[in-house]
Amino acid sequence: MINGISPFQVQSAQAGTDVTNQINNKQAGSGNETSFSNVLKDSINALNQSQNDSDKLTNALALGQNVNLDEVMIAAQKANVTLTAATEFRNKAVEAYQEIMRMQM
Repeated sequence: MINGISPFQVQSAQAGTDVTNQINNKQAGSGNETSFSNVLKDSINALNQSQNDSDKLTNALALGQNVNLDEVMIAAQKANVTLTAATEFRNKAVEAYQEIMRMQM
């Protein structure tokens, strides 16, 4: 069971899909377990969605459409934070993999 906070929960919660709650609900429910690959895929999709939302709002602002500047800046910051968290998660995963490969059997 995953008890930690996913770096993608901010964006997942916005989209209405909280990854950690999905895992807990599935594990407590019918015995079906969510695989790591599904959690990773959902997290990457949430990251991509936040980037797309930020791009759409930024383009709308650049085209002079009626878009609130505050919303554009908040979407850009959320996308930035989510991307930074994903990058740090990747870096830690690579470090862990490298450490495992250095272990002597």
